[in-house]
Amino acid sequence: MTSRLHSSYGLLARFTDPGPEFTPLPIWWWSGAEITRDRLRWQMEQLVSQGVRQAVVMGLAPAGPMFGSLADDPPFLSPRWVELLDGACEDARRLGFRLWMYDQIGFSGANFQGRLTAAHPEFAGLALHRGPDGAIGQRVSGFDYLGTDACATLLDQVHGELARQVGHWFGTVIPGFFQDELPAMPTWGRDFAETFAEAYGYDLMPLRTALFEGDSEASARIRRDYHEHRARLARRAFFDPLDSWFAEHGLVCGFDQASPAREGDPVGGVQMYGDYLGTHAGFGAPGSDHWGDPKVHSSLAHAHGGRRTWIEAFHSSGWGGTLEETYDWLAPFLRRGANLYDPHAVYYSTAGGWWEWAPPSTCWRQPYWPAYHQFSGAVTRLCSVLTAGTHVCDTVLLSPTSTSQAYLTLDGPLPPAERAAACFHGLNGVSNWLAEKRGVLERAGIDHDTLDENTIAAGEAVPEGLRVGDETYRTVVLPEVELLDPAAGRRLVEFARSGGTVVCVGRVPEPLAGHALLVATAEEVPEAVAAGPVRVRADAPYLLRRHGDTYVVMLAAHDEHSGTKAPIVQPGRDDWYATGFSWDEYWRQLRADGYTFVPPGDRRARLRIDGLPRVRAQRWDPRTGERTELEVTADGGALLLDVPFADGPVALVVLGEDLPEASREPLGAALGSVPVDGPWSALATSTLDNRHGDLAAAGRDGVLPIEVWRLEHSAEGGAGWEQVTAGYGPFADVRDPDGTWRQAQWSLSRGIQKDPVHLEPLGPKGYVPEEFLDWRRVGGGERVAVRTGLPLPDRTGLHLAVGSNAARRVWVDGAELPSEGGGYQSFSPLPAHTAGRTVDLEIEFTAERDGPLRASFAVVADPDAYRRPEWLTGAGDVSHTFRLDEVPASGAEVLVAGEGACSVLVNGVEVGRQGDFSPYPGHQQVHVNPHDLSGVLRAGENTITLRPAEGTAVALDSPGLGLISGPDWAAEPVRRFHERDPRFLCARVRPHPLPGAHWLEPGAAPGDTVVPVVPDRAPGPRTEWLRFPAPLGTTALRIPTDLDVLVRLGDLEYKPDGGRVALPVPLAAAIPVVLEIRAVDGRRGGALLDGAIEVEVAESPVRLASWEELGLRALGGQVRYRTVITAPPAADRVVLDLGEVRGTADVLIDGRLVDQLVWGPWRTEITDALGTGEHLLEVVVRGTLAGYLDDASPTMAVTAGQTRTGLFGPVRLQRYARTSEEHA
Repeated sequence: MTSRLHSSYGLLARFTDPGPEFTPLPIWWWSGAEITRDRLRWQMEQLVSQGVRQAVVMGLAPAGPMFGSLADDPPFLSPRWVELLDGACEDARRLGFRLWMYDQIGFSGANFQGRLTAAHPEFAGLALHRGPDGAIGQRVSGFDYLGTDACATLLDQVHGELARQVGHWFGTVIPGFFQDELPAMPTWGRDFAETFAEAYGYDLMPLRTALFEGDSEASARIRRDYHEHRARLARRAFFDPLDSWFAEHGLVCGFDQASPAREGDPVGGVQMYGDYLGTHAGFGAPGSDHWGDPKVHSSLAHAHGGRRTWIEAFHSSGWGGTLEETYDWLAPFLRRGANLYDPHAVYYSTAGGWWEWAPPSTCWRQPYWPAYHQFSGAVTRLCSVLTAGTHVCDTVLLSPTSTSQAYLTLDGPLPPAERAAACFHGLNGVSNWLAEKRGVLERAGIDHDTLDENTIAAGEAVPEGLRVGDETYRTVVLPEVELLDPAAGRRLVEFARSGGTVVCVGRVPEPLAGHALLVATAEEVPEAVAAGPVRVRADAPYLLRRHGDTYVVMLAAHDEHSGTKAPIVQPGRDDWYATGFSWDEYWRQLRADGYTFVPPGDRRARLRIDGLPRVRAQRWDPRTGERTELEVTADGGALLLDVPFADGPVALVVLGEDLPEASREPLGAALGSVPVDGPWSALATSTLDNRHGDLAAAGRDGVLPIEVWRLEHSAEGGAGWEQVTAGYGPFADVRDPDGTWRQAQWSLSRGIQKDPVHLEPLGPKGYVPEEFLDWRRVGGGERVAVRTGLPLPDRTGLHLAVGSNAARRVWVDGAELPSEGGGYQSFSPLPAHTAGRTVDLEIEFTAERDGPLRASFAVVADPDAYRRPEWLTGAGDVSHTFRLDEVPASGAEVLVAGEGACSVLVNGVEVGRQGDFSPYPGHQQVHVNPHDLSGVLRAGENTITLRPAEGTAVALDSPGLGLISGPDWAAEPVRRFHERDPRFLCARVRPHPLPGAHWLEPGAAPGDTVVPVVPDRAPGPRTEWLRFPAPLGTTALRIPTDLDVLVRLGDLEYKPDGGRVALPVPLAAAIPVVLEIRAVDGRRGGALLDGAIEVEVAESPVRLASWEELGLRALGGQVRYRTVITAPPAADRVVLDLGEVRGTADVLIDGRLVDQLVWGPWRTEITDALGTGEHLLEVVVRGTLAGYLDDASPTMAVTAGQTRTGLFGPVRLQRYARTSEEHA
């Protein structure tokens, strides 16, 4: 007999009261602003309030500026950081919150490996390579993950240090770690040859040619042994000690490793780790992000006693994904075995809406946040229930590790490996969010696990099948396997002799001859698969699990019929994850085409289950926790169920003989419906809380007003309207490489609109880029130019500062000026006769390399205060001598940037080393690290020396010591090319070339350094017009400009008073508002306004339409819709059907909250809230940040369609008869 704990009642307890470990576990980026304990505690409180009780602590720039982001403050593992973490753990304990640690050794800017290899060169990894002459040698590459001393030191620096500092929280507040994108294992090691000979009995050294070529059986065996040994050494040095450390401390470690391993690609797993599944078998929560495959990782967990499978999702999906869409995206990952949901992400700071990393941030900033507990509660219940018990499936798909090892050379895979991998993916399918493809097995309704040969060899052949862990399989499928591990072959022969079925696609490996079924193609596999005692057939994707004598079927309305249509993005190649990925193209497609979400609506799943006795069935609603009885029909020995997706895109069906009583009665017969046609009124409200400066300038406290950013502009008396954005306008003309002139637009406070420089670092990073001129594609040697007018003040001694990655020539009023400084920056003294005049400026740039050419210019009074660090190149040391009257008590820190390894010496004493380690081969990052010189400086003369590795460019900045790398530091010319915006290299922010950029970074204010000149491409007074559709219910406008403005509403005219216009009555939605503006300087188009127009609104009549049609495109907030309804007869049950909604929807009757809906079908029963007569119906629709951030920030992360929000209807009252049980 099954105990009550393992019966449906035990399952019910997990469903009704799931533990905190099953809540969403977001990555919490401690970056973008100074970290404080109070703010951390406040943020944890917000998360707890909406059902999130755990988070992973990560930092994007943990040791210095990285990935475009300025340095985390404080740095990772610094005393102040540890103090903050310890305090956060104490606050988390009180809140019932958990903090997971990130190890900072994979994806990371901490550079532990770089510092270790700089201090211990013997810790560097080794790679085999073959020269043009065929000679095989080794070279330094990355970190030595095959070396025991190197790995022990690395693990001690991170895991050991965390244990020493916060180990008292291990196992309680800190339940585990997360590892992200661990680099590939080296292809050679210092004891590789010796240990290889001991393991295999032959000398690999004279046979290493086989590692690069050869299709013979002998060369295949050598490669197989080589990769297996590579994995063995990785386990010895890194993976096994790590597994032991977690076991010793009672911690769980989850992971998302790098592509192409995360995708479960058999060849990619060998390329990266020698044996991906073997090296990662000891992790407590294997997994991936939403580009990876949960089937591979859940199978890994099942086989090795794990209960959790990690899914990090959905980075880079955009700011406007709704909770409904996110739930739909998550469903197929849950169905394929993921059960630990790690949202990417929650940001500590969004810095005026200008800090992000692969958004969204699913947090309190999102307008939908008050309803988030509905989503998190559903996810928590699902993860709890889907962790209980055992996965039930009958089929194993072999991951062909041995074939991949044998036919993977160090130059790439050979055809047998490629065929096996292609067949594997064809059968298994592709889970990748952006290019999902259902596999042959899933399309045939066959669930499966994927296991490697070692796991199969360790299994047990029993009369029922092949037992691995808690599961028993009846069929094992081999996908065009060329070479099979002998131990696995013996186990499969034993399995076949016991009655199991082995299906081989394409060929039968030698050990299985006479014991396997051969099919020619993957498409023929389903017909050969043997079914187990319990078999599910459904017309929707499903997952079957068993908990004692209770079965759970999860159905997902995510396939070719409903859900988000695949592919979301066309990556171009099936192996894009291994051959390269373009963020530019990714966001181009998403911004142009978006994605198509088809809600399940009234879809029903037809479910047939063979092999169970006559049992009861219930539908358990993950969102509400309610349980509804389902009718079960017997058909011979099968059970038939008709399951509506009435609870959303996931239906959870529980079957058993002893189920708890249902908590919700099914609806009776439909009696008809009544349309709710209104009249409707609505009130829009902003929810953009700027208390921490997260969504606008830090000085704008409280909730931001509703704003209008998008307008139309005309310079032709109301004709020729063109779309513009507030703040942005044409300030110059630029010449392209083909000689064509065009207008160049930017904002005096925000730079280039949708600046492409933000693409590669996955979003803006808390500062306005200094460059506001951008030519995307310029060939080396090609020339471009900019020309405009500069109205100069009546003063002399000014300079024109130009920053660019190109050579330049400067003309003022046709006369060429000298350009002092041969690097990125140059300074041209402005002649005295230009004072007080508007001069014609032209700058011509000559590209030094192919690619983007970017530039800025400014009029400056103090060139020294405006200088930025320059990149220094050349062979050998770079030294600079300076004098100090006395050793400073503080400020003796230098910030050193390097594209490779670099040592820093002062007065001959080494004070620091920077490594050049990058977790992504071929994607070298600029490392920027601080070094404290206070212990080696002396009064008088000092010499600082940068000793870079060969071919490495370096730069230095130290405002406290008055040091900045420049032309006087190096004998060779400084380099103009900058990998990042110049701000990235600065230890202290400098005055910005744009006079208004300090709204975001106050230290960038012009001060006495930058003269706030407004460029004017065609000087002279003029009249221009702007117009926009009035937001619903507009009662007042605040127009941010010092120019003369007249506001026109039809025949009515209004003159702003202090920039504000009050209107006598609220405006209907989208009424045209025209601004007639008298322009007097270089501000044109959207730049006639200094920022967005602020709007005050009142409740007004409304039609059900998108917010954009109501003038509310940029609304970050909610709209409260109101109307009056009349209750149907009391004998009826009444369901409110909202029709179509994009957002979330609170339903209130007579002011009382009845339900919070977060996905379709957008229906809720309101019977108990209705009396007789009329009632006030309110529907509060909350949106996302997409519309606001798309207009107010440079983010690219808003896809087409994501700004669409609103209540669309049609709204109806649906009447149903009461059931006989209710009458009783």
